[in-house]
Amino acid sequence: MPSRKAYARITPALDIVKKLADGECKGFHELGIIKHQIGLYDMVHLEKADTMEVVCDRDGVPCDKTNICWKAVESIKQEFGIGENARITLTKNIPARGGLAGGSSNAAATLLLADELWGLNLSRKQLCSLGGKLGMDVPYFFYGKTAFDTESTGILQPISTDMRFYFILVIPEIGVSTKEAYGSIDYSAINRHREMTERMEQALGENNYDMVVKSIHNDFELSVFQSHPELQNIRDTLINAGCHAAFMSGSGSTIVGVVRDQREALTVCNRVNYTTIIASTL
Repeated sequence: MPSRKAYARITPALDIVKKLADGECKGFHELGIIKHQIGLYDMVHLEKADTMEVVCDRDGVPCDKTNICWKAVESIKQEFGIGENARITLTKNIPARGGLAGGSSNAAATLLLADELWGLNLSRKQLCSLGGKLGMDVPYFFYGKTAFDTESTGILQPISTDMRFYFILVIPEIGVSTKEAYGSIDYSAINRHREMTERMEQALGENNYDMVVKSIHNDFELSVFQSHPELQNIRDTLINAGCHAAFMSGSGSTIVGVVRDQREALTVCNRVNYTTIIASTL
């Protein structure tokens, strides 16, 4: 049956610019994020079936119409008047509620598979339009690699870079829901580091590792670390163990340590008492 790898992404730079007060995205937030795809992935399979169905190998993932992949198939069916159903099979490796966009990546993969399954030949613009209705993070995955994304205001710009990084991912037992992360934003403290995002974009284009590392930041840490100080402890521990930088991905809770190569990654993993995943740039 048709299948695709759905890769995770991390966010080495994340600015919460503002909450939108008007327009069709009123109530959402303008962000400024540099997204970077890594080699950690889920597998998504899609095949025609008599009834709509989601099958997943991980407990806690909804297997009904609330699943974002189910919604992805339904959006295709509705948009193009398709009367057939599909079975979606998910093999999960990306942690849920970890700030790695596993759900959005799965949804993008599902849209691509549905396009293939029903021979629609959709353009990337059409896929992004469908994906954006499912979640603000979904359109990025039709570009992948490294990109700057504002999400709600629709600016998505690929960043050309030859840089390859290695990452140590620490997946805490606690998860941080998107609702919790956005609900605790301190608007007086955000959006102070946009120049660092611009510097990182420049550094990626110039393949300047040191400047990328110095430009790492995430505005969600300001509030999430107050509610979950153990996450800040993990970040600090990774740095003390030899990472050149460490940050929370997305709205949490995965903490990501940055090193140059696999040897350094293994050294750090041996120095910390966390369950870790080593991943590298896709």
